[in-house]
Amino acid sequence: MNRSLLIIAILAVSLLAPFYTAAAAEVRAFHNINQFAFKQLFGLPSLDNSPLTEAGTWRMNVIANISNTYDISDDANEQIINDVETFSGNLLVSYAPRDNWQLSLNVPYINHSGGFLDDFIYNWHDFFNMSQNGRRDDHHDPFHISYLSGSGTSFDMSDAQSGIGDIRINGAYTRPWENRALIFSAELKLPTGDYDKLTGSGGYDFSVGLTVNDPESLEKYRITLYGGLAGLFLGDIDGELAAIQKNFALAGRLGIGWQATKLIQLKLQLDAQSALYDSGLKQMGDPAVQLVMGGSLTFTDDVYLDISVAE
Repeated sequence: MNRSLLIIAILAVSLLAPFYTAAAAEVRAFHNINQFAFKQLFGLPSLDNSPLTEAGTWRMNVIANISNTYDISDDANEQIINDVETFSGNLLVSYAPRDNWQLSLNVPYINHSGGFLDDFIYNWHDFFNMSQNGRRDDHHDPFHISYLSGSGTSFDMSDAQSGIGDIRINGAYTRPWENRALIFSAELKLPTGDYDKLTGSGGYDFSVGLTVNDPESLEKYRITLYGGLAGLFLGDIDGELAAIQKNFALAGRLGIGWQATKLIQLKLQLDAQSALYDSGLKQMGDPAVQLVMGGSLTFTDDVYLDISVAE
């Protein structure tokens, strides 16, 4: 580290020092899901690590996720084109009807389009000398999603689409465990979206899961650990992809959060799920892992802002 960087680091620590707290505040998992076009149709479980526990309390979250994907692959039997930018806006309302019980309603709005981030991502990859994976400097913000198999299963969409997605209803029960928490959850996804617009699957999905929230083990470092596992029962897609989809999947989450100051939390989260389709293409037929990096600005116990990047 050179002298300038050392001076900047010392000044930063000095300025932030008055805000450090001895005990970690509540660390909440990121509300991210896999937004790959043919996977976000399903009701991948939220595995919330911080449900409400006091009877009569409410919480409202407004969640916005933007994903940009460029992926063209084929083999002897299948072909996929996924050149899309997906925006997902969610209104999540939670209520505790009694101590340690929570009911939640999640209403999503989904938009698939060419977007506006292609040029930025191309330049980002170019600046850091990262692989473009087929991206070109003269090919920005088009839109095309398609899948074709040798057996005749197909899907094609080249016009931007948007609409209300599949609404979710979640119930959670929290059981205290030596200053930690065991969270049992069940979630039902309703077919309120439109498969032809890729805003919903057209089927009912149901998941049950267990999450552990652990602010105790590394409390002296102001670190919270959390993780969970869920089983997901998938209803049939309302279209030809039902021929290759699976009807059961596993989903998991591991996360760590550090209360850097009273205002700032830094978080790292790993989300994964087993394969959702029977396919020879890795994008469709392989398990998926998503790394989420970012943090929270905690203004009060009830008001906070999460900012994250997922890969």
